[in-house]
This record gives sequence, structure tokens and C-alpha cells, in this order.
Amino acid sequence: MRATLAIAFIVLFAIFSLQAASAASCSSWRSLCVKRARANNPAYLPDCDAKFGECLSGGCFTEGAKFGGATHCGLAKK
Repeated sequence: MRATLAIAFIVLFAIFSLQAASAASCSSWRSLCVKRARANNPAYLPDCDAKFGECLSGGCFTEGAKFGGATHCGLAKK
């Protein structure tokens, strides 16, 4: 049972990691943010727009703490 849970966790982590790695622009990060917010807590949707605005001005997008809180820079400002 524990092995099954561990494998499921690893698979889900890999899926989210691949989504994050493929996002190379501010708009793609915003899309991922909206998708995550809708799935977890729609109250966070306004945060996606705020982060998108910051990304357009600075080229960096910071994920929410629930998803690691990593900051991704050098993104295309589109």
C-alpha cells in the first residue's frame, strides 16, 4: 500500500514538473496558474493575474508555495 502511494506521488510530481518546465513565457505560466487555482482553490485566481502583471514587467514568475514557490526568470514577456 505504501509503495503504491509513493509511486502515485512520484507520478503526480513528475506531471506537474513537466508542466512547469515547459512554460517558457509569462502567458504560459499564467495559464498553468489558472489551471492550478481552478483545481485547488478558485479564490486564488486573482493572484494569477497579479503574478502575470509582475512577470510582464520583470520577466519572472513565482509559483505559489503549494507548488514549491520557485521563481522562474528569463521568460518571454508575452
